[in-house]
Amino acid sequence: MGHWVYEFSGCPDSGDFRQIADDEEPGDVVLRERPGGLGIVDGFVRERVDDVMMVARFWWVASGDASVVAPAVLQASGSPPLAQRDTWPVRMASGLGVGESA
Repeated sequence: MGHWVYEFSGCPDSGDFRQIADDEEPGDVVLRERPGGLGIVDGFVRERVDDVMMVARFWWVASGDASVVAPAVLQASGSPPLAQRDTWPVRMASGLGVGESA
């Protein structure tokens, strides 16, 4: 297990950025809390993964309250709606620096 680099792009308010993650492999979606955003999250969908370089690229789908962003992100990823699924964890990332991540 190593460190993954998550590359986020397309968010109109924060621009492109990178984040270090200690995960085994990136998930399909990331809901990221905005620092000081008072409950505002950005939702991203995985675009591609480079297993050799351990880089996962995510593109922005929506921003706002998590209850609105999560269904939009899941729909964009091709996942079934929340009501039609059993438990499927969606990781929440916080902050822009190194640490716990998506």
